[in-house]
Amino acid sequence: MLKIFKETKIFVYCPANHVTGGVELLHQLVDKLNNYSLDAYIVYSQKDSLVPTDYSDYNIKIANDVIDDEKNIIVIYEGIFNKAFITKKAQLLLWWLSVDNFYYCSTNFLSIYDYLKWKPFYGMKLLVRRIGALVIKQRNIFKVKSLNEIKNLDAINCYQSEYAQNFLINNGFNRLAALTDYINSDFNNFISDYKRENVVLYNPKKGYKFTKKIINATPEITWKPLIGMSRNELINTFQTSKLYIDFGYHPGKDRIPREAALNGCCVITGMQGSARFFEDVPIPNYFKIDERNTPISNIITKVNDILQNFDRYTIEFDFYRKKIKREEAEFDYQIRNIFNL
Repeated sequence: MLKIFKETKIFVYCPANHVTGGVELLHQLVDKLNNYSLDAYIVYSQKDSLVPTDYSDYNIKIANDVIDDEKNIIVIYEGIFNKAFITKKAQLLLWWLSVDNFYYCSTNFLSIYDYLKWKPFYGMKLLVRRIGALVIKQRNIFKVKSLNEIKNLDAINCYQSEYAQNFLINNGFNRLAALTDYINSDFNNFISDYKRENVVLYNPKKGYKFTKKIINATPEITWKPLIGMSRNELINTFQTSKLYIDFGYHPGKDRIPREAALNGCCVITGMQGSARFFEDVPIPNYFKIDERNTPISNIITKVNDILQNFDRYTIEFDFYRKKIKREEAEFDYQIRNIFNL
């Protein structure tokens, strides 16, 4: 799909000084490309940044700037697609790691019309902000790009999730290719005979407003937030707990549900974003709850049922776990397909 020459250099834009699922994925791509004997570089958002310690085992080279040459390739993640418009010669790969983060991170350049189509209330708030910027700071709010202009770029559009693929197809994008991700092998050392406690895990940075209602209604349950933990502490927490819940929006194929399941936990998700797609979260419907129209009492009943019958329910995640373990091989295949290896 992309043209590779002997002189080709591949530049992958990446936020600096962050340790998140999306950031790790950008490092994983550079690592894989370099291991295939290509010449790939991370380009951090801040010059002279260092590779985070968590990613020190990856085969990473750093460039402070991209070289816009027709033999080179520039990979741009969804939060900074505006950079694609300053690329004049290089081959472009636009990587849709998240649909929602595309909108949330594009407020400085994406048209109000596209926001009104996506979320009208959010679009109106953004319109007020832009008018304020025009009046107070004398910024030109009309120098914007539309989703249609992004669609018409000469670029390959890669999607991390079925959710993103669905979005791209519905908006008329072409030259599509899957470029998903995989879970770091550190999380793949599951020890089945760990003693598990009746502990329910949750991510306080996601869907917490709703999760808090369940927590407040169940003082008899031990709840543990996944925050401030090293990778080893996180793995140990997964392997000694029974259930992870993940309500709120799933902007892409999220990592924490997979990390939890891979380490033996049962998982409950909502049905927003990628969570509603079986291809992204392939778990039985019993474990997917639309929190927008399900009584709290019903959710509590299900949580207690899983805690009390953990041994029976955990085997229902075996298909999910097998799929997660195949992800790195699929990622390798996708890279070979896109980069003509």
